[in-house]
Amino acid sequence: MTTYIKIKASHLAENNKDQLEKYECPKCEHILTDAVQTSCGHWLCHDCADGIFQKMEDTPYCPRTDCGEELTAEEGRPFFPDRFVRKEISRFVVACINRKFGCIWEGKLGELGNHLRTCEHNKTECKHCNQAFSPLEYQSHVDQCPKMTVACPLKDHGCKETEEMSREECIEHVASKTGIYSHFLMIASILSSIVPSSSTDAQEGERRNVVESDGGYELMSKVRSASPKAIKRYVSTDGPAPRGNEFGFLEDGVAGAVGGYEGMGGGRLDDKLMSLVMTKITGIQAELTKKDSQIHTLQDKVAQLETTLSTKMSENEDRDFRLSLMENSNFDGSMVWKIPQFSQRMDDARTGKYTSIFSLPFYSSRYGYKMCLRLYILGDGIGKGTHMSLFFVVMKGEFDNILQWPFTHKVTFKLINQCGARDIMDIFQPDPLSSSFQKPKSDMNVASGCPRFVSMNELMQGGFIVDDTIFIKVKVDTATMRHP
Repeated sequence: MTTYIKIKASHLAENNKDQLEKYECPKCEHILTDAVQTSCGHWLCHDCADGIFQKMEDTPYCPRTDCGEELTAEEGRPFFPDRFVRKEISRFVVACINRKFGCIWEGKLGELGNHLRTCEHNKTECKHCNQAFSPLEYQSHVDQCPKMTVACPLKDHGCKETEEMSREECIEHVASKTGIYSHFLMIASILSSIVPSSSTDAQEGERRNVVESDGGYELMSKVRSASPKAIKRYVSTDGPAPRGNEFGFLEDGVAGAVGGYEGMGGGRLDDKLMSLVMTKITGIQAELTKKDSQIHTLQDKVAQLETTLSTKMSENEDRDFRLSLMENSNFDGSMVWKIPQFSQRMDDARTGKYTSIFSLPFYSSRYGYKMCLRLYILGDGIGKGTHMSLFFVVMKGEFDNILQWPFTHKVTFKLINQCGARDIMDIFQPDPLSSSFQKPKSDMNVASGCPRFVSMNELMQGGFIVDDTIFIKVKVDTATMRHP
């Protein structure tokens, strides 16, 4: 399955970077992900478009600086997936964004997301010390980062140091000459208050449950979080390597440390209590290992479910797109464009909020030319200020490679009189030498048509504007068209 990621064209290698820049979303300024087309004819990421239309308290406008038109949903949907653009973007060949770190991977943009999941050259910055690490090194570093902020693991059990500190400061705090002795006595005191010094074997299981249910597990987890490996380095520096455990306190080291502080008034702990403490620590560590295994199993299941959900969502989106084409698109070379809130659109044009509006696409046949209309309510070119200008736009379609070019088919415009009086009609014949009717190289060609479609005086006559709405019909002559 193709995995799309948010990425800027400038972050890619030199190949195809210039071509991809035209596919940057004007809202988030990243390369389009799940491209959709709005009523003004421009592209947005699906998430960006959805965010614009979800702000119901605001009137949605195109975020492009050279457009700024109000986005409408008069055809029932605010925007439509553009599958052609999505496929074109996914086919661009790019280099891995980690090339500067030594990665030599190259492939289609649609495969970049999957590659980055396993790229050995990925770098992630530690938020505590700002050093960059590969994914394989990152977690182990964070688990022991000396700059990470932690609290003393025994702050709730008698330690007077309640303020948070860096891990390296916490190690010094716990493992100093006075610290290791006082903190070990806190642990021993807690465990001895939970477990009596003498007991039968039958009571041993009950004590284990008490330790785990009454906070022993939580306590040991807190002590463990204070970077036990570093504590080991502080506890013993001379003599043969002592026996250890995952918890981080070295059995021989701790016993030696406690014995070494007899002169400070602490006294030697009872051997039986020492053995009991170590037994409890070992049991708790075994439970921790079991819980970790269960967590990893659940994480794998969640990842599988997320993959399945993503696949289903993609299938649903394709199905929705096919339905929207069937319900909202015309495939006979004609279209009736309903434009509501006409007076508001005229006011917006006067104030300069936008210069033109686009219709939704329509097609000459199911496998034919893709087209749309562009309307300048207050006119454009020689019709500016006196006429409403209407233009025909040839768009980039999925089947352009098997169609005849240039586009030479007659186009008829009609402003419908809703009261049954005479319609206003204009016809133009495409110029085969004009760039407007050649095979499109971008999302749409330059518009061409009737700059003096209807004068403002005629427009305001009765019947053309009813309920603040106008209707424009376009008909492309398909009689001489060769269909694929």
